Amino acid sequence: MNAPKFRQIGQPLLRKEDYRLLTGQGRYLDDIAIPGALHACFVRSPYAHARIKSIDLDAARKMPGVVAVVSAREVMQWTTTLRVAPPIDGLQPTEITTLPLDKVRFQGDPVVCVVATDRYLAEDASEAVEIEYEVLPAVLDYAGAVREGASPVDDSLSGNLVSHQTFQKGDVEARMKVAFAVVEASFSQHRQTHLPIETRGCLAMWDAGREHLTFHTGNQVPHPLRTQLAARLRLSESQVTVIVPDVGGGFGQKIALYREELTVAALARHLRRPVRWREDRMENLQASSHAREQTCRVRAGVDLVSAPPGAAALQPEAA
Repeated sequence: MNAPKFRQIGQPLLRKEDYRLLTGQGRYLDDIAIPGALHACFVRSPYAHARIKSIDLDAARKMPGVVAVVSAREVMQWTTTLRVAPPIDGLQPTEITTLPLDKVRFQGDPVVCVVATDRYLAEDASEAVEIEYEVLPAVLDYAGAVREGASPVDDSLSGNLVSHQTFQKGDVEARMKVAFAVVEASFSQHRQTHLPIETRGCLAMWDAGREHLTFHTGNQVPHPLRTQLAARLRLSESQVTVIVPDVGGGFGQKIALYREELTVAALARHLRRPVRWREDRMENLQASSHAREQTCRVRAGVDLVSAPPGAAALQPEAA
């Protein structure tokens, strides 16, 4: 029988989908020009864990080009609190306001949003915001979070262990007793982040006549994003349009509705003017979602198996 001829498998293929991107003809969020759009900048916590004792916005509000400076108290009037409470045994419900009201919980937590006529003026004004903190002990890793006496991250919960779940099928201990050997090991994986070339950003436009929000953002799941955005702004989904241009990388980071995006949308609605936001690289490293810090402890009962032909048999003393 003659070997089959494959037209695709094992053959070089010409790239089809990215000609316009490679030739500079893509259209990303920053390529969308909206005349008169305001620029948002966030004042972030320099501490990993601290109580907010006072916030003084007066000096920032008087800076040239500044249109608005808001903290949690203003934004809470325009957005709902996020409550995460799926019906899962062993999971504690959690709630979080759009901006932190009384306590910051990580370095880079957005505390105040400054809106100005251009990004440079917004950043200048952000330096005039005065926030007094009471620094608290910080939890730096999972193991430290569950130690006795660890500083509570969320004061409304019974502890830092948000979820404790178990699953068992069959008689595990009986199987362990008859296993050839019981192997125990620990594995860990450090925290990491996604680091897309294009950092997070958005552009929000509120049409007061139609009572409709148009929201441009580099997101991976625009339909769920619309659902969340509408709910947090107390709008119907028919009042929100999410438009996703080309996205300069996501890798899972651009799935959730971030608090910065919600704040920008709320401000566009409140001010009745387009508002845009683009984070810088340091903000992305500090305040975007991180991933996959894991610690696993494994205890497994194993059986002796016959070695494949040509391989040495497993000896009991080597198990």
